[in-house]
Amino acid sequence: MTGNTHMNTSAETLGQSEERFRLLVDSVRDYAIFMLDPAGQVLTWNAGAERFKGYQAHEIIGQHFSRFYPPDALARGLPAHELETAGRDGSFEDEGWRMRKDGSLFWANVVITAMRDDTGRLVGFAKVTRDLTQRRNHEEALRRSEERLRLLIEGVGGHAIFMLDVNGRVASWNVGAQRIKGYAAREILGQHFSIFYPADVRDSGWPAHELQQAQEVGSFTDTGWRLRQDGTAFWAQVTITALRDGSGQLVGFAKLTRDMTETLRIEAMEQSSRQHEEVLAAERQARIAAQRATRLKDEFLATLSHELRTPLTAILGWTQVLLRARPGDERVDMRRAVEVIDRNARAQVQLIDDLLDLNRITAGKLRLDLQQVAVADVIQAAVESVTPAAAAKGITLQVLLDPGRATANGDAARLQQVAWNLLNNAIKFTPAGGKVQVLLQRVNSHIEFSVSDNGIGIPASFLPQVFDRFSQQDGSASRSHGGLGLGLAICKHLVKQHGGTIHAESAGPGQGASFVVTLPLSILQKADEQSREHPHADSGTTEHFALPRLDGVHAFVVDDEPDARSLVHRVLQDQGAHVVSFASAEALLQAVQTSRPAVIVSDVGMPLMDGYEMMRALRAAESPGARTPALALTAFARAEDRKRSLMAGFQAHLSKPFDVGELILLVAHLVEK
Repeated sequence: MTGNTHMNTSAETLGQSEERFRLLVDSVRDYAIFMLDPAGQVLTWNAGAERFKGYQAHEIIGQHFSRFYPPDALARGLPAHELETAGRDGSFEDEGWRMRKDGSLFWANVVITAMRDDTGRLVGFAKVTRDLTQRRNHEEALRRSEERLRLLIEGVGGHAIFMLDVNGRVASWNVGAQRIKGYAAREILGQHFSIFYPADVRDSGWPAHELQQAQEVGSFTDTGWRLRQDGTAFWAQVTITALRDGSGQLVGFAKLTRDMTETLRIEAMEQSSRQHEEVLAAERQARIAAQRATRLKDEFLATLSHELRTPLTAILGWTQVLLRARPGDERVDMRRAVEVIDRNARAQVQLIDDLLDLNRITAGKLRLDLQQVAVADVIQAAVESVTPAAAAKGITLQVLLDPGRATANGDAARLQQVAWNLLNNAIKFTPAGGKVQVLLQRVNSHIEFSVSDNGIGIPASFLPQVFDRFSQQDGSASRSHGGLGLGLAICKHLVKQHGGTIHAESAGPGQGASFVVTLPLSILQKADEQSREHPHADSGTTEHFALPRLDGVHAFVVDDEPDARSLVHRVLQDQGAHVVSFASAEALLQAVQTSRPAVIVSDVGMPLMDGYEMMRALRAAESPGARTPALALTAFARAEDRKRSLMAGFQAHLSKPFDVGELILLVAHLVEK
């Protein structure tokens, strides 16, 4: 009795489960779910099937499922093929047009699954249908839109419209491009777009500049001469637009070119009527400029003659006094005579040095001997050299130097020249009994040095010209202060060469003046401070500070110059890094396909593919969250070169020749050692 009760309970439970499953299937409205017998006759029908196909259960149960297929599918025997495949393979999936009761079509995703009993006998099929009409319509509309855009671009004959990859190689080509430039698509695809530029423009690096500007600000527009395939030139208006994906990653450029040659010819004809007047005006301006240059030259020569003759008069005069004096003549103050001769000879030397420095600056030949310089020592030496002159006028020198060892990467002699010029000017333009203050302090990551006085001051109208060459507040013959007006101009150039700034401040005449110099703090000093903050650093040290170890760092080094490549390899290897070197950018890009380094140290100026192209190609292949840190180690040392490196994808820039310690510190920073 108990056994029968258990069997009845199990049967009831199974029945309840089957009923719940039936209710679940019947209530689903987003899928048509129904059963077929082995011959394809409909056995069940749910709410979703009624909604999609339009039949009520009593209208379709017992009917063959082929009535859902349009005539062309029936002609191909698709319903029978679906059942045959499902019976053989277990299931069948397809997408295609199906028919509703009213004859309308919808795009369906269909899955037919064979159902078998415990003995493996086929007992029917389960069929699940999804209505994907809306998705297909959207995809079809997008496809038609893209096709229309493609046909539009390809059919435009008045404009060259084409795509470039991240390194500037042609990736697409329209009819207008072929008409304007003369190349068929097969002849130009894959070529670098600089082929359209005259040789002198290519050599100047202008094509790369265009891509850099487009990448930086989004687009770049220019007009200039371009070349056709046959070598003839045409005047072009060019717009380059940077293309980025959804994550902001650069994927290439779109380039639009218009042939403006005829427009240029018309404009030239319109301008021809004005050319004669413009030439006459230019001639008048040239005469005025020549007259001004002659006047400035005459004024400079007169000033130079005065500044050279004045100390010579004192030197020659006292020399004659000494030559005429007899031994033991008490009327001659020998010490005073020697001091006058010495002071005036030094003044002449300073004038000559200023002129030579100006010549070097003009010719671009002024070079710095860069070392680690304790700025306080440099300032103190300059103060000591002007102390006698200050004492002679009764001027108080107030010197406040930060006791910390503020260190700059600079030329000690040139920095002392800057300090001496500023101090000498302050003493010269401060009346007897006045005060000159010298202040040196560290401000964040910079060193600030200022010289202030309570002298004659600077008018607001003259402040913008105070650093100009040959610029003097009082240029008349009756002026009370000598000099050629070169000192401050030279100071500005020297400070700029050190990566610093200089500016003048004054409340006006009689209110004194201040000159403030800022210099970047040496990166080696920063490392020294870090080593003091972290005394457990590795014992491998230079004379000044502990360099971080690079143990376990996998580094790639690329440089086409063997000596430079082997030097960087040795420096990083000595710090514990595992280094692999490459002689070309192409070799490195091939290597990163199979091995990802922790850091890349790359030259920029290399043949075939330079460092900028290599880095853009590498970044284009990387995901934004997995970028390999990279340092540009290059002889291109201008501010614009540094900016160009960062825009190409490098994280840091170090100029050649480089300090070994600075290279190690930068690499350690990139890998967060």
